Amino acid sequence: MIEVRDIWKVYEKKGVEINALRSITLEIKEREYISIMGPSGSGKTTLLNVIGSLDIPTKGEVLFEEKDLVKMNDTDISQFRRKNIGFVFQMYNLISDLTAWENVSLPLYYDGVKDKSVRKEKAVEVLKKVGLKDRINHYPAELSGGEEQRVAIARALINHPKVILADEPTGNLDSKSSEGIMNLFEEIYEKENITLVVVTHERHIAERAEKIIHLLDGTVQQVEELKEFSKN
Repeated sequence: MIEVRDIWKVYEKKGVEINALRSITLEIKEREYISIMGPSGSGKTTLLNVIGSLDIPTKGEVLFEEKDLVKMNDTDISQFRRKNIGFVFQMYNLISDLTAWENVSLPLYYDGVKDKSVRKEKAVEVLKKVGLKDRINHYPAELSGGEEQRVAIARALINHPKVILADEPTGNLDSKSSEGIMNLFEEIYEKENITLVVVTHERHIAERAEKIIHLLDGTVQQVEELKEFSKN
């Protein structure tokens, strides 16, 4: 489904070149559940952003169903992301003066759904899926960290993406909330027709996946096969 071929990402800082990614090649199959693991500065987030076309590599190819994302213009890339990728971030990235359902419905608005009642109906439906039917009119400040992350997951699901990319989704949560969020991801993964990629630095989170891609200093050190999920 996704192929990354000889990807390099080079940044310049104070006149010094920093190789965030170094000649990474990997494949992600349709409906795989993969973790990307490594210490801080290993290139995890950069790789996830390149896979999701939030960032363009300095060199190499990123193929999504055989389409090279690197060669797309900004308009095509934006449209591609809206239709295919759902992002979940560590910091939730919710808009503070919008309610839960309004945050979730934003991708629909940007995708041209102007009817507010239609957006609300679809957003409420997804919020129910993530266990927040009683929080649809709450603002982010009125939600717990775990609830905010569930809103972010609902927002990622609203356009029925093919891939969910989650960057340290439990990084700001306590152990109980982390467990709940990972259980939710796995429930969605098993029920929906999606591919799931989770970036983490925590072994116990990473090993819940089928496969762990270990990064160090911008390179793939190991691909660790773990298990295979049942896909209903």
